[in-house]
Amino acid sequence: MVNQLFGNYLVRKGLISKEQLEQAIESQKKVRVKLGLIAVSEKLMTAEEAAEVNKLQAVMDKRFGDIAVEKGFLTDDQVGRLLGLQGNQYLTFAQAITDNGFLTLEAFEQAFLDYQKELGFTATDMDSIKSGDADRIVPLFVPEGTDSVQVEYISVAVRTILRLIDSDAYIGSASWGRNESFDGAAVQNLRGDRAAGFSFGGNGKALLSIAVPFGKEEFPEVDLDALDSVAEFINCINGLFATGISGKLKLDMLPPSYRNGLVKVSADRLVKMPVYISGQEVMLMCAFGSTISI
Repeated sequence: MVNQLFGNYLVRKGLISKEQLEQAIESQKKVRVKLGLIAVSEKLMTAEEAAEVNKLQAVMDKRFGDIAVEKGFLTDDQVGRLLGLQGNQYLTFAQAITDNGFLTLEAFEQAFLDYQKELGFTATDMDSIKSGDADRIVPLFVPEGTDSVQVEYISVAVRTILRLIDSDAYIGSASWGRNESFDGAAVQNLRGDRAAGFSFGGNGKALLSIAVPFGKEEFPEVDLDALDSVAEFINCINGLFATGISGKLKLDMLPPSYRNGLVKVSADRLVKMPVYISGQEVMLMCAFGSTISI
């Protein structure tokens, strides 16, 4: 998720183009991050020290880590930790951007610091974003006062989107609300120890970004068949959530419902989180302590 979150910031700031972001994300799938880039990113080596080791590799039949240890730049333990980071999404994205010549590593890291300032995040928050772990990222984008169970509810949804719908999906900052209108929406409520509800809404053909990959069918428009596919996906999310929380709360799922045309989604206390799936904005809406009506 970090490649899209930070990548779209780079596009918005004019540091790279949308086409370059798409190229970097495609390149990222083939990247194995160089140890030197990781060491510099982790502040264990300077860029000059990494460059020195790279030059020595041209004349010595040794690995980067072995030379860095011999030179006293790294310890064996540090090399081991860096090797474990080679699949990290932030680092593979950094290398894809720099290998393609879109930005220098220094410019990339400076932009990441600027991104941190814009969001008002701490260094620990940024480590969570770098991790690419949805469970660590989602809490940073929910509004203050969100119940911890509701955060988990949203996290289940985001993980399921990444796993079943679009591995490159990403989220925006969520807000509180009581209602929102869309061209189409699907909802499913839960009852039991607490009331809860989950909904997706979208305008235009946005909900096809869920309906098509989940239903494995090419829907021409957001008709009732497409919305039924979205509702089935919500049912999947709620099933995972209800099962995961069963040790704390007993929840039963009610039948889902859906409508197209002008649809108002309402609840007493609704978290509204934009999710960007295959270039489309879909609104994820979650209530805990009340149900959702459409």
